Amino acid sequence: MNILNLGYDSTNFYLLEPETSGLLVDVGWPGTLPKLQNICKRKGLTFQKIKYLLVTHYHPDHAGLAQEMKNQGVKLIVIDIQLPFLPSLSRFMKPANQYVEISPDDNSIIKASASREFLKSIWIEGEIIATPGHSDDSVSLVLDEGSAFTGDLTPPMAATDQAREQVEQSWAKIRALHVKTVYPGHGPLQKIG
Repeated sequence: MNILNLGYDSTNFYLLEPETSGLLVDVGWPGTLPKLQNICKRKGLTFQKIKYLLVTHYHPDHAGLAQEMKNQGVKLIVIDIQLPFLPSLSRFMKPANQYVEISPDDNSIIKASASREFLKSIWIEGEIIATPGHSDDSVSLVLDEGSAFTGDLTPPMAATDQAREQVEQSWAKIRALHVKTVYPGHGPLQKIG
């Protein structure tokens, strides 16, 4: 599977290109849709290739464009544990941010336990797991081939004392799935194992 980093403004967004439709993991700040469209164009992608969006957690640099993407025809995948966090994103925003609030309509809401079946329907072999530590709504996409898309999940040695146990448990779940490469929300790829 082809994995492209479409990120900008210090945040990584990854497009997974399986056989039929693209899945974008995370998306940028509100009002930056033209940047994403330009990056797609520079990489030779049609913007219409992006069919699905998975947000690892609902902070402005990872979910700020979610509704704008939905308005472009992209289907937002929401893990059920994330539902209470969608409305809270607007609290981070000022009018100057040009934030478009995420509509509760037309989202694909799935349980993490059903994520494997859903992903298989879009030609992706893997699962979405809850990985709290950075935030309570954090999830990671783990591919069977050994890649994990972790958003802002903190490395255990960098975790605060109050979050360390939760972060270590989340990383233990990721390692148990035989992950070799981590695609973080910020910074370069990391090899583990």
